[in-house]
Amino acid sequence: MSRIALLTDTTANMPRELAAELGIRQLPVYVIFGNESLKDYEEISPEEFYRRLVEYKQETGNMPTTSQPSPADFVAAYEALADEGYDEVISVHVTAKASGTCQSAQIAAEEVKDRIRVHVVDSATTSMQMGFMLMAAAEVLKRGGTAEEALAAIEDVKSRSALFFTVTELEHLAASGRTQGTEKASQSALKVKPVVGLLDGVPKVVNTARTYRAALQEVIRQVKDAAQGAPIVNLAVVHGGIYEKAKAWATEAAEALGYTGEVIVTDFGPALAVHFGPGLLGLAAEWE
Repeated sequence: MSRIALLTDTTANMPRELAAELGIRQLPVYVIFGNESLKDYEEISPEEFYRRLVEYKQETGNMPTTSQPSPADFVAAYEALADEGYDEVISVHVTAKASGTCQSAQIAAEEVKDRIRVHVVDSATTSMQMGFMLMAAAEVLKRGGTAEEALAAIEDVKSRSALFFTVTELEHLAASGRTQGTEKASQSALKVKPVVGLLDGVPKVVNTARTYRAALQEVIRQVKDAAQGAPIVNLAVVHGGIYEKAKAWATEAAEALGYTGEVIVTDFGPALAVHFGPGLLGLAAEWE
């Protein structure tokens, strides 16, 4: 029987203890401050990132940037798994429409094909929506399932899950340029809070609200609309450096969605916060 590993990148935002429990490896994305390139989570924590972000913007007037793991990073990761005795890797990554991570993974997969079989998966999203796909795959593999069965589970979760969030700092959306519809929100005569969803692999402003509170209600409404009445089976609150606020809102959001299970509360992490800013708050949800 094949030994199958699960690999993702750090934009999955999976709590370290959860990833370790499920045997999911996370390859770091790079966060770049000027000439300094740091490995997401490994060389810069979320807390350190938010502190440095304020200082960097004040000192330079610029935003940090990000870079995907290189093909060489992926080759090293895949070869390490081969050395551990794995025969196959399911490599699940941030949407290819907003990052070159899948492309790096695909290049590396070709390089190592004589040593280990790699299945590269474009999650068409990021954060804990991608995390739920990995959780489903891990469950299949735990039961002794094949790589094909795990890949089918990923696609199944992809079809019945969503990610929506609101942001407080439009300058990050504008500087990043990766979120469709940012211009309309930025040019509004009123100060509005955009609600962003990952739709067809692209971050898009799906609506705006006059207040932060109204934006959070809109996030919940978007999840309800996406689920179309199906019961929620997994829920995560994602945030940008506002853990206490996120933890408090988790109870309200779960109640509004009729979800009674454990809510994962996790930071969006440095590599994503570069593009969406601190203060972000939202939901990743999976339904039946």
